[in-house]
Amino acid sequence: MGAVDVFDMQGRAAPASGSRSARRCRPAAALRGLIVNYTGFQTEFAAPRHRLELPTGYVTLVFTFSEGLWVTRTEDLGAARLRPASRAMISGPRTVPAIGVHAGHVSGLEVNMAPMGAYRLFGVPMWHFEDAHVDLEEVLGPPGRRLTERLQSLGSWADRFSLLDEVFCARLENGPPSAPEVRGALARLWAGSAPLTRVTAETGWSARTLRARFREQVGISPKAVARVFRLQHALRLLAAGTAAAQVAAACGYHDQAHLSREVKAMTGLPPSQFVRLRGGLAPGSALDRMPGRVTSVMLSG
Repeated sequence: MGAVDVFDMQGRAAPASGSRSARRCRPAAALRGLIVNYTGFQTEFAAPRHRLELPTGYVTLVFTFSEGLWVTRTEDLGAARLRPASRAMISGPRTVPAIGVHAGHVSGLEVNMAPMGAYRLFGVPMWHFEDAHVDLEEVLGPPGRRLTERLQSLGSWADRFSLLDEVFCARLENGPPSAPEVRGALARLWAGSAPLTRVTAETGWSARTLRARFREQVGISPKAVARVFRLQHALRLLAAGTAAAQVAAACGYHDQAHLSREVKAMTGLPPSQFVRLRGGLAPGSALDRMPGRVTSVMLSG
């Protein structure tokens, strides 16, 4: 399956106070383009750790095999830790940050999906996941709970990845089709190759129709997709050390102040603090969930 080991987040020996290891794998060939990767993870730290999760335009499904993992909107952190943690939660495309918190010792498995892959595999309108974290059992019913239990019972990451391939391939056969107009528009917006007005015109649909179909099959509007694309472009350049004024010009922001407002609104951090917390990590590092993306920032630990 081409699994690779991803050790601690900086790609060096883990600190004496704890460790994190992960095993990452691509899905079966039939699922590629729908699912980006599977990642099995295990952390052992003496203190809780807080990780800022940034908008990526993708969908993440997390199974936890131990207690003590919460994911929430940043302003709701205290309340989230008072609620029982979900054993399997889905986070949809969003334009706002979230915080993942774990008690220090946690293991589980993460599935990163393209939004239209999630639409086909879960078979529900993607607006259901907008800016929310939904329990898998709410979507799949009792089979969602049993899948978590089956995954935990297996003895190796390879066996777990194979089970996910089996389950998702079976669901793919019965999933709803995606509209070619939505697929084409999403690809164009994500590539940044055309303005939204031209992308809309190319579909032959009205802006209102395209918006409705995006919310159904992607989870957020075409305008929101374009915002997330531009944010990711800006974060990649900022992480590489490019000056903020140059990033603003390269990414199509009106000026540096516009860049700062958008980065703060969508990540919770001003650009300078984002750069400091990333610590020079390249996009797609062991900290990040997907190749070529800036998905996460460590806030503590």
